[in-house]
Amino acid sequence: MSGLVAIFGKKSDASDIEPLIERVKFRGVSKNTQVEEEGYGLAVLNSSPANSGSDLSAALDGYMVFSEEEGTVLQGGEGETRFCDLFDKDGLSCFESIEGEFAIAYFNDQGGHIIARDPFGVKPLYYAKKEGTLYVAPEIKALLDLKVPIKEAPPGSYLDNQNGWVRYYKVPRIIENKDLTLGEAEEKMRHLLYLAVEERILGVENLGVYLSGGLDSSVVAALAAEISDNSISTYTVGVKGSQDIEYASIVADRIGSIPHVYTYDLDEMLQVLPKVIYHLESFDCAYVRSSIPNYIAARFAARDGRRVMLTGEGSDEIFAGYSYLKTLGSEKEITTEIEGFLKNLSKTGLQRVDRMNSAHGLDCRVPFLKPALLELVQQFPLDWKLHDREEDEPVDKWILRRAFVEELGSKVAWREKQQFDQGSGSSDMLAAVADDAISDAEYTRESEEAPVPVRNKEELYYYRIFRKHFPESVLPLVGRWTKTS
Repeated sequence: MSGLVAIFGKKSDASDIEPLIERVKFRGVSKNTQVEEEGYGLAVLNSSPANSGSDLSAALDGYMVFSEEEGTVLQGGEGETRFCDLFDKDGLSCFESIEGEFAIAYFNDQGGHIIARDPFGVKPLYYAKKEGTLYVAPEIKALLDLKVPIKEAPPGSYLDNQNGWVRYYKVPRIIENKDLTLGEAEEKMRHLLYLAVEERILGVENLGVYLSGGLDSSVVAALAAEISDNSISTYTVGVKGSQDIEYASIVADRIGSIPHVYTYDLDEMLQVLPKVIYHLESFDCAYVRSSIPNYIAARFAARDGRRVMLTGEGSDEIFAGYSYLKTLGSEKEITTEIEGFLKNLSKTGLQRVDRMNSAHGLDCRVPFLKPALLELVQQFPLDWKLHDREEDEPVDKWILRRAFVEELGSKVAWREKQQFDQGSGSSDMLAAVADDAISDAEYTRESEEAPVPVRNKEELYYYRIFRKHFPESVLPLVGRWTKTS
C-alpha cells in the first residue's frame, strides 16, 4: 500500500534510512529517496509508476485533493510540487485546504521539518526519537531496532519542529440537523460518494474492487463500474459455499464487472496465519479473524496484476453498521460508540486494510472516508442509520441501503450485516483449532501472566505468534476491538 520513510537528524544519521526501508520493502520499490548533507532522508515506497521521483524537499505517500480544485487528485511528484507551492504561500494553514489519503514529510533550508497524516489515518505513520534524531516509518516493525519507544502519529495532525503535534482536522461530533430532509440527505450522500469513488480511481490503471457482496463493498463497486470507462474487476474470497461468494456473484452480474473468485480452506488459513499476524502487527481476535480473508484477497488481486484496490471500509463506523449497536439502550450510548469507532479507526479497521494490502504491494483506497461525506452523515438523525430502533430487529445503515436499492437490487441492498470473517465462512474454524491446541490450564496461566487482556483461547493462540515478532513494549500500540459481533 506504499509507505513513507524519513529521518530528520544529524548528517551521520542520514544513512540509517536504509535499514528502515529494508524492514518494509514488501510495501513497494523505494522512490524519491533523498539523503541530504544536513542529515535529512526521505523515501516513498510504492509499486505505482505514478509516484515518480522529484527534486523537491518533500516526499508524499498517497494522494492529495486540494479544496480549490475539488476532484483533482495529485500524487507523486505532482502532489509534492503542489504541496510545496501551497506551503510556501500559506504556511501550516495549508493543511486546512487539503484532504486525501496521505502521509507527507517536508524539510527546508533553515532546518525546519514537518510530517503530517491524513484526516482519518488511512495512511499509516509511526515515529521514534533517539539521540535527537526523528525516525519515521509506515509500520512498527521498521523502528524496532532503534530500541526506543515507538508512537503512532495522530491522524489529522502535523508535527513541526517548533510546535510539536498540531491537529488540523477534528472529526465532527454527531449533531442532528433538523432542517435536513431525507430526500436532500440521500441526494447529497449519493453525490459525495460518487465524488469520493471518482477521486480514488482517477487516472488509475489495473484497478480492482474488493467485493464481499455486502452493502458497503457493493455500493463502492457499483459506483466504480458506473464511473469507469472499462469494465472493472471485482475480487471475492471465501470458503466453499460461503454467503459472500453467493451475493458477490449477484452484484457482479448486475453491475457488469469481471468477477474473480477464490476459495480457501482451513489448511490455507493456518498456513497464512503467522504471516497475517506479522504484517497486521496485532493479536486482537476480531481483527486477526477478519484479516485472514483480507490477506488472501489481497494476494489474489496482486497476483492478478492489480495495483490499486477499493474497499468499503469505514461505512460501518459512520452508518452504525455493527450488530451489537442494536442492543444498546439509549441514543447516547450508540452515539458514544460511533464516535469511539472513528477515534480508533486508524489502529483498527484501517490498520487491517493497510497491512493486508501492503503485504502484497497494493494500494487500497477508502471512499467512505471522504471528510465531506462524514461531515454530512454526522448530521443525520440516528433513525436514518438504525431505523425503527423500537422494533425487535432495527435496520442498520438504513439510509445507505434505501439510497442504492436501484443499483444493487433488494436482495443485496437489504442483506443482513455480517462481519467479513462471518460472510466469508471462516469465523469459527480457528476458534476450534485454538480450543484443541490450548488446555484450560494453559489459558488460565498464560492469560494471567500476560500484561494485557487476552480474552479467550483463540486470542491467546494469536498472542503467542505475535510475541515471536514483537516485544512487550509495543503492546500499547495494538488496537483492540471491545465487541465480537
